[in-house]
Amino acid sequence: MLITGAAAVALIASGGVAYAVSAPAATTTSTPSSTQPAAPAKAKHHKALLGRVAHGEVTLNGKDHRVIDVQRGQVQSVSSTSITVKSDDGFTATYTVNGDSKVRKDGKAAAIGDVHTGDKVGITATKANGADTVTHVVDRTK
Repeated sequence: MLITGAAAVALIASGGVAYAVSAPAATTTSTPSSTQPAAPAKAKHHKALLGRVAHGEVTLNGKDHRVIDVQRGQVQSVSSTSITVKSDDGFTATYTVNGDSKVRKDGKAAAIGDVHTGDKVGITATKANGADTVTHVVDRTK
Protein backbone atom coordinates (compact mmCIF):
# COMPACT_ATOMS: atom_id res chain seq x y z
CA MET A 1 0.00 0.00 0.00
CA LEU A 2 1.36 3.41 -0.97
CA ILE A 3 0.08 6.58 0.66
CA THR A 4 1.20 9.88 -0.79
CA GLY A 5 1.10 13.26 0.97
CA ALA A 6 -1.25 14.98 -1.44
CA ALA A 7 -3.58 11.99 -1.63
CA ALA A 8 -3.67 11.51 2.14
CA VAL A 9 -5.16 14.93 2.72
CA ALA A 10 -7.04 15.32 -0.55
CA LEU A 11 -9.34 12.34 -0.20
CA ILE A 12 -12.07 13.19 2.26
CA ALA A 13 -15.05 11.31 0.99
CA SER A 14 -18.51 10.52 2.23
CA GLY A 15 -16.96 8.26 4.87
CA GLY A 16 -15.48 11.36 6.45
CA VAL A 17 -11.94 10.11 6.83
CA ALA A 18 -8.93 11.22 4.88
CA TYR A 19 -7.04 8.34 3.41
CA ALA A 20 -5.76 7.15 0.09
CA VAL A 21 -4.91 3.77 -1.32
CA SER A 22 -2.89 3.36 -4.44
CA ALA A 23 -2.46 -0.04 -6.03
CA PRO A 24 1.16 -0.92 -6.79
CA ALA A 25 2.21 0.24 -10.22
CA ALA A 26 2.11 -2.41 -12.91
CA THR A 27 5.54 -3.47 -14.05
CA THR A 28 6.39 -3.53 -17.71
CA THR A 29 8.27 -6.30 -19.43
CA SER A 30 9.60 -6.82 -22.90
CA THR A 31 6.82 -9.35 -23.58
CA PRO A 32 3.69 -7.40 -24.64
CA SER A 33 1.33 -10.26 -23.78
CA SER A 34 2.37 -10.41 -20.12
CA THR A 35 0.62 -7.33 -18.75
CA GLN A 36 -0.59 -7.40 -15.18
CA PRO A 37 -4.36 -7.19 -14.72
CA ALA A 38 -5.86 -4.34 -12.73
CA ALA A 39 -6.70 -5.18 -9.14
CA PRO A 40 -10.17 -3.68 -8.54
CA ALA A 41 -11.04 -6.33 -5.96
CA LYS A 42 -7.94 -5.43 -3.95
CA ALA A 43 -8.75 -1.71 -4.14
CA LYS A 44 -12.33 -2.41 -2.99
CA HIS A 45 -10.98 -4.42 -0.07
CA HIS A 46 -8.66 -1.57 0.98
CA LYS A 47 -11.46 0.99 0.65
CA ALA A 48 -13.79 -1.16 2.76
CA LEU A 49 -11.08 -1.71 5.36
CA LEU A 50 -10.07 1.95 5.56
CA GLY A 51 -13.73 3.00 5.60
CA ARG A 52 -13.92 1.42 9.07
CA VAL A 53 -10.97 3.37 10.53
CA ALA A 54 -11.85 5.08 13.81
CA HIS A 55 -8.52 6.90 14.33
CA GLY A 56 -4.87 6.57 13.47
CA GLU A 57 -1.58 8.17 12.58
CA VAL A 58 0.39 7.94 9.35
CA THR A 59 3.96 9.07 8.75
CA LEU A 60 4.56 10.25 5.19
CA ASN A 61 7.98 9.93 3.58
CA GLY A 62 9.39 12.71 1.49
CA LYS A 63 11.81 15.60 1.71
CA ASP A 64 10.12 16.62 4.94
CA HIS A 65 8.55 13.73 6.85
CA ARG A 66 5.00 14.61 7.89
CA VAL A 67 2.78 12.96 10.45
CA ILE A 68 -0.94 12.94 9.65
CA ASP A 69 -3.62 12.07 12.22
CA VAL A 70 -7.07 10.90 11.16
CA GLN A 71 -10.09 10.46 13.38
CA ARG A 72 -13.77 9.78 12.93
CA GLY A 73 -16.20 10.37 15.78
CA GLN A 74 -18.58 12.65 17.61
CA VAL A 75 -17.76 16.27 18.41
CA GLN A 76 -17.44 16.76 22.18
CA SER A 77 -16.67 20.48 21.98
CA VAL A 78 -15.90 22.99 19.25
CA SER A 79 -14.79 26.62 19.09
CA SER A 80 -13.14 28.91 16.59
CA THR A 81 -9.72 27.66 17.75
CA SER A 82 -10.21 23.96 18.62
CA ILE A 83 -12.33 20.85 18.17
CA THR A 84 -12.47 17.77 20.42
CA VAL A 85 -13.64 14.48 18.91
CA LYS A 86 -14.45 11.16 20.59
CA SER A 87 -14.34 7.96 18.52
CA ASP A 88 -16.70 5.03 19.10
CA ASP A 89 -13.95 3.16 20.98
CA GLY A 90 -13.60 6.01 23.49
CA PHE A 91 -10.42 7.57 22.07
CA THR A 92 -10.66 11.37 22.45
CA ALA A 93 -8.38 14.01 20.95
CA THR A 94 -8.36 17.79 20.75
CA TYR A 95 -7.14 19.51 17.59
CA THR A 96 -6.16 23.12 16.91
CA VAL A 97 -8.26 24.93 14.29
CA ASN A 98 -6.77 27.84 12.33
CA GLY A 99 -7.42 29.90 9.22
CA ASP A 100 -5.99 27.17 6.99
CA SER A 101 -8.37 24.49 8.34
CA LYS A 102 -10.92 23.46 5.70
CA VAL A 103 -14.47 22.48 6.73
CA ARG A 104 -17.09 20.69 4.63
CA LYS A 105 -20.71 20.06 5.55
CA ASP A 106 -23.43 18.64 3.28
CA GLY A 107 -20.79 18.31 0.55
CA LYS A 108 -20.12 22.06 0.53
CA ALA A 109 -17.48 24.37 1.93
CA ALA A 110 -18.43 25.50 5.42
CA ALA A 111 -16.91 27.20 8.47
CA ILE A 112 -15.96 25.76 11.84
CA GLY A 113 -18.95 27.66 13.26
CA ASP A 114 -21.21 25.32 11.24
CA VAL A 115 -19.94 22.32 13.23
CA HIS A 116 -21.73 21.64 16.52
CA THR A 117 -21.34 19.47 19.62
CA GLY A 118 -22.83 16.05 18.87
CA ASP A 119 -22.11 16.17 15.12
CA LYS A 120 -20.40 13.15 13.49
CA VAL A 121 -17.17 14.26 11.83
CA GLY A 122 -14.04 13.03 10.13
CA ILE A 123 -10.83 14.89 10.95
CA THR A 124 -7.47 15.08 9.21
CA ALA A 125 -4.73 16.89 11.12
CA THR A 126 -1.02 17.52 10.74
CA LYS A 127 1.06 16.75 13.81
CA ALA A 128 4.03 19.08 14.29
CA ASN A 129 5.78 20.80 17.18
CA GLY A 130 3.60 19.06 19.75
CA ALA A 131 0.30 20.18 18.22
CA ASP A 132 -2.31 18.52 16.02
CA THR A 133 -3.61 21.16 13.60
CA VAL A 134 -6.74 20.45 11.58
CA THR A 135 -6.30 20.40 7.82
CA HIS A 136 -9.81 19.11 7.06
CA VAL A 137 -13.07 18.55 8.94
CA VAL A 138 -15.92 16.76 7.21
CA ASP A 139 -19.22 17.00 9.09
CA ARG A 140 -21.14 13.80 8.29
CA THR A 141 -24.24 14.71 10.30
CA LYS A 142 -27.40 14.45 8.22
